[in-house]
Amino acid sequence: GRSRPPTKMWGKPAPAPPPPPPPGMPTSFIVCTVMWFIHGFVLDVVVIGVLPFLSASASDAQRADKFPWALGGYSGFAKVPNLAPTHRRFIAENAAYALLRIAPAFFIQNVEVLLLAVISYFIEGVTIAWEISCYKAPAGSMVPQTLMAVFASIVTYTVTNNAGGYIPNVDASLLTAMQGFCAATWGCWLVGALSTATAKEDGHRV
Repeated sequence: GRSRPPTKMWGKPAPAPPPPPPPGMPTSFIVCTVMWFIHGFVLDVVVIGVLPFLSASASDAQRADKFPWALGGYSGFAKVPNLAPTHRRFIAENAAYALLRIAPAFFIQNVEVLLLAVISYFIEGVTIAWEISCYKAPAGSMVPQTLMAVFASIVTYTVTNNAGGYIPNVDASLLTAMQGFCAATWGCWLVGALSTATAKEDGHRV
């Protein structure tokens, strides 16, 4: 029952063991960081903002594949040439999106910054759903529509779960707002999906 004296080395107490290293970043936060780099930097900055100055044909191909509303050419809308005023405004818009989607990688424990990223997904989700439901954007528009909802879900899950207490203090009201915007982004997805399915049945969209 008696406590033993500390082990001695050459007549001196043994040094205390080193403190355990701080826990690393949980996997869910790593996934978010990679996502923000790919979406916020590679897509919003390089593909949308830089590529048009390097290759008009490559830029047009990316707009046709991923952002048809920035290219036009459907349902009576004229095709927008590379770096035309409408295209330039699209580049500026996505530079603002990039700011909201890259910042969380540097402030990953700041719930306010993460909430703004989720709101940015909701805002873009609204604009895509609007383009699909009101202006019959091509069916491929559902790809970015889906990505907005998936990205919002990844961030919301990460903050809600907060693995290992990685975020020291998660404000309940901010978390509730984030979950609400995430659900609303899925609502946008539903509008886009129903509009796309209806237009396919009517033969109005390819």
